[in-house]
Parts: sequence; C-alpha cells; structure tokens
Amino acid sequence: MRNRPPVGRALWKTLALWMIPTLLFLMTAGLILTVQSLREVADSAYDRSLAGAIRAIDLRISTESGGLGIELPYPLFESFQATADGEVLFRVSTSDGLVQIGDALLPEPPKLTLDEVIFYDAAYFDRPIRVAAFMRPLELPLYGADGGQNLIIEVAETTGSREGFMRTVLRRTMMRDIAAVVAAALLLALGLHAGLKPLRALRDRLDRRSSDDLRQVDPAGLPREVQPLVQSLNRLVDRHRLQGEAQRRFIEDASHQLKTPLAVLSAQIDLASRSDDPARMHEILGSMREITARSARMTSQLLSLAQARNAVLWGEGVRDRVSLPMLLDAVVRLHIGAARKRRIILEIEAEPTLAALRAPEDMLFEAVSNLVDNAIAASPRGSRIVLSAQQSGSSTVIEVRDFGPGLPADLLARIASGQRFISGKSAKPKGSGLGIAIVQQIMKSMGGSLVLANRGGGGLSATLTIPQTES
Repeated sequence: MRNRPPVGRALWKTLALWMIPTLLFLMTAGLILTVQSLREVADSAYDRSLAGAIRAIDLRISTESGGLGIELPYPLFESFQATADGEVLFRVSTSDGLVQIGDALLPEPPKLTLDEVIFYDAAYFDRPIRVAAFMRPLELPLYGADGGQNLIIEVAETTGSREGFMRTVLRRTMMRDIAAVVAAALLLALGLHAGLKPLRALRDRLDRRSSDDLRQVDPAGLPREVQPLVQSLNRLVDRHRLQGEAQRRFIEDASHQLKTPLAVLSAQIDLASRSDDPARMHEILGSMREITARSARMTSQLLSLAQARNAVLWGEGVRDRVSLPMLLDAVVRLHIGAARKRRIILEIEAEPTLAALRAPEDMLFEAVSNLVDNAIAASPRGSRIVLSAQQSGSSTVIEVRDFGPGLPADLLARIASGQRFISGKSAKPKGSGLGIAIVQQIMKSMGGSLVLANRGGGGLSATLTIPQTES
C-alpha cells in the first residue's frame, strides 16, 4: 500500500493557534488590570461615604457639659446603610480610653495622624469590614483630664456591597471580553475565507489547464504576499517550456544528423545485395563499418549535448575539485591512439601546482575532449596540438591550440552567434559541428565561455574561461 504524503496543517488552524491564545492572554491580563482598577475606584467611592459619615458625626459632638455628647445623624446612617447594602458600625472614643460611645467591639485602629482620615480593612466577628478612622485634639479635656486628650471617630461598613459591585462589573467585563474573542475568531475566519478566495480561483485555473499549456500565470488580482510564489511558479513553467523546446530541438538535430548515415547504410546494403564479387562485398562492408562507427560517435555526441542542455536548464552537476594537470593528462591518454595514426604530437602545458578547479569533472572532461577531437581532425599529419591550463585572475583558462588551417571568419562568426551545427564548405563535410555545440552548452552550464580564434602563426585556438567558485 502506497504511503500517503503528509498533509500540511490548515492555515486557519495555524492562525488560530497563534491568535486565540494571544487573545486569551490579553483578556486575562486585561481582567487583572480591570479588577485592580475597579477595586481602587470602588474603594475611593465607598471611602468617600465613610469619610462623609465621620465628618457628620464630628459636627454633632459636644463637650460643653464637661463630658462627651453626640447627636447621631440617624437619617445619614439610614441613607448610608441603604446605599452600602450592608451593616454600618461606628465608635467614638478618646485616645486614653476613658470614653467610648458606639460599638466597643470594633478592632483597634492602627497608628493615627491628627486631622487625617485613614482607611483600612479589618474583621468584625469573622466578617470583612472597611473602616475609616479620624483623630483630632479635644479643645476641652473631659472629666478633668489633663491636656493632650484626643478624640477618635471610627465608622465601618461590611464589604458585601463592594464585593457585589465588583462581581457584577467583573462578570460584565468577562462577558464583553469573551464576546470580543468570539467576534475576533469569526472575523478571522471570514477574513481568511475571503483572503484565500483568489488562491482557490488560481487553483481552479491551473486545474483547468491542459498538460501542454505552459503559459505564464497572470498574478494580477492575487494578494501581494502570493505574487512572489506565482512568479516562482512562472519561472518553473519557463524552465519546463525551455526543456520541452530543448528536447524538441534535440530530436530534430538527432533526426537530421542520423538521416544521412542511415540513408548511406541503406544504399550500401542494397549495393551489397546485388553484388556477387567477394572483394566488392568486403569493400562495401568496410565502408559500412566506417559509417557505423561515425554514427555511434555522433549518437554519443548527441547524448552529451542533451546532458549539457539539461545542466543549463536545471543547474545540475556536482562540482568536484578537479586537478587540471590530471584532467588534461586523461584527455591526452584518451586521444593518443587517434593522434598517433596521424603522427600528431599531443603536448600539455600546465604547472603541477595549479590550484584545483571547482567544476563538474565529467562535463569538463567532455568539453576538453571534444576540442581535442576537433583539433586532431583539423590538423595535418606530423603536426602537434598543445593543451594548456593557467590561472587568470578569478578565472581558470584552458586552451587547445592546433597548427591546422584554422576556420574562415564567417564560420567563426556563426559559431560565436550560437549556430547549432556547422558543416564544412566542401562537398564532403568533415563533421557535423556537434562537438562545438556540446562545448558551448557545457560552458553555459558552468557560467564560462568558449572563444575560437585563428592564430597568427597558423592554426586555431579554442579557449575555455571558467570562473572560480567558492569551495
């Protein structure tokens, strides 16, 4: 059973995993800050009521009789108690404890400052209360007491109303925040659905295309963030189109180059079938062997050309550390047999300490080998061919020099312009020009160049310039 490819996480899930926890965190932090702010506001509002009750009690205290007299503001207490929705307590006493009026069981206040109202939390019979306390000096001491006697007024209320107010506001705040989170999630879903609509339309457009439709995708109307992806897709489509064109040209080139040898072989077979002379048959078979060998060489060159073109399109080829002296030596060993048949000397000019080149070794070998093969075919008997390599700035230069007749200027111009196949002008062409096309494609894949030039002293110079790459 085939393994299914892993399914990626949906985009809405990714956004939800990022946004919903963030919103919940912000909501929790907001609630904490809201609780603190509400407590401060509630304490401020309710404490002002306690302070008002203290002021009202203080205005109704009399010491003219030598004792402490109070006319309690019962309407104020009733109103305050109704507002506070809880129990209201009070106590009026002196700092020396001689007089206490009101609830004597209220907890003792902390250290007080004269003429300043302070507020604090305490417990009254295990019930939480909020207490306001005020202390001022008495102008006339009570009951013959010595000077320095102070009056303390305390008013307290149970905190049930405050807590109820806090719970109500907090509940409403939580409901508001939850509604905001739900609304944000819905808006996110709607926005995501609307944002992905152009992508769904793009998917439908691509699904409706035929397999041979390699036109570019129009990015108009797509979100700005998606347009780079569409541009990359267009570049991929262009590479596929170029590969298709290269394959078509390869088939055309192969058909063109193999048509003539096959026709000649067919004619030779017909001629051999009509001949009864063994010597003539042997001569025909020899010609057929030569044509077959040339066709095999041409087929090998066509395959090399296809590989070089694919390398240009896709940037293929592992870059090895190539020792140029060793590579040139291997090329010479490959062609030494053909050179000896024509008494041609192959020479190498390369320092053993020459820095290694980062390049696809097999493709570089194929390029130099084709240049040497062409040079052997063009050189007269008894001449020589020189292979050299040197460093030139940030590039490596490989040169193959022969001492043959060179090439006409118009032919050099056609090669430089990218002519695919170059044939000789004579009635019997010496070659198809596939070797030069292979070298040009290989150099293109490496970012290098091939330059052919006639030498002043006779012969042709083929120069490969290859830029050095980082190790």
